[in-house]
Amino acid sequence: MPGPCPWEAVASFRSPVEFRSFERWMTGQVSAGMARQVPVGAPYLEDAACIEVWYLHLRSREVWRLVWPEPPFSGVFVQVASRN
Repeated sequence: MPGPCPWEAVASFRSPVEFRSFERWMTGQVSAGMARQVPVGAPYLEDAACIEVWYLHLRSREVWRLVWPEPPFSGVFVQVASRN
């Protein structure tokens, strides 16, 4: 049964250390069976060569994107807009 997603958006990462810590936490979510990676649809930044990974939160079925920092862009973790 779907339930709420406990994840919170990150509008920007304050430092590379914060980003790496978040990335480790997200890897833990996948390892714990809370999420899985899914193919990236439309990229967050069309013209940038940023690394981007999408995650499906299995309980809520929400899809979220993690976009790596690439200065001056500081990276984000945000929910992918629903197509409904």
